[in-house]
Amino acid sequence: MSNPILTICVREIKNTINNHYLLGMTLLLATLSLFLVLLSDTSFSGSGVNNLSMQITSLSSLSIFFIPLMALFLSYDSIVGESEQGSLLLMLSYPIKRHQFILGKFFANWISLSIAIVLGYCSILLLLSFGSNLTIKFTYASFGLIYTSILLGGIFTAMALLVSVVVVQRSTAIIYCIAIWLFFVIFFDMLLLIVLTSEYGYIISADMLSNILLFNPIDMFRIISVGDQGNNLLPLHSLSNVVVFSQFILTLSMLIWIIAPLIYAIYLLRGKNL
Repeated sequence: MSNPILTICVREIKNTINNHYLLGMTLLLATLSLFLVLLSDTSFSGSGVNNLSMQITSLSSLSIFFIPLMALFLSYDSIVGESEQGSLLLMLSYPIKRHQFILGKFFANWISLSIAIVLGYCSILLLLSFGSNLTIKFTYASFGLIYTSILLGGIFTAMALLVSVVVVQRSTAIIYCIAIWLFFVIFFDMLLLIVLTSEYGYIISADMLSNILLFNPIDMFRIISVGDQGNNLLPLHSLSNVVVFSQFILTLSMLIWIIAPLIYAIYLLRGKNL
């Protein structure tokens, strides 16, 4: 018998392709990224700001806002949707263990999202190469951005699967996923900024702030993906000075953010009464 994880993974990827989700995500990323690159190349050419910094920062912002959304959209009903349709019990009646079912779903959605990220961002490199606007530095920075964007997609895919295991209705899963997106993308840094600019901001030292940022995968992604390219932009430069962890530690932390929700989702599904 073939590997159950691989079987589920292939089936889900085919469904993603047949439902045009993969095509839609790829076109969305390619269109928006091309627009942002061309806009930063023209709007800031005479502003004294390095074009490479603006381009990578713009693409990082695109990843921050849209990749978590796409990951949550792909995976929010992976388990609860199957349960509502009655197909979850049918699937588990086959010689498939519950952890294999979750892993198959996870890898399928993560791979689909990763393909969209690679195709979307690499299409920009291809288009820029025709106009002789492609530089080695931008290519190198873009590959780094693609890598960290894939990690970011894996984090929110794992979170969505955890939500899908916890809830009992699709509508509830949507609400939870929207709340997760709002918290990590918008509210976390907003609340942190409020505390830092208040009269109690002195309580949070630089080392403590560096540790706090590890609790938000969005901040880790921003620091890793922008890196030295953001040194010409004051907010990013200030943030990079605060963070004392190496790129390796930050990348390892992002991997932990993928593994931890996934393990907890497997644990909950194993004990869940279907």
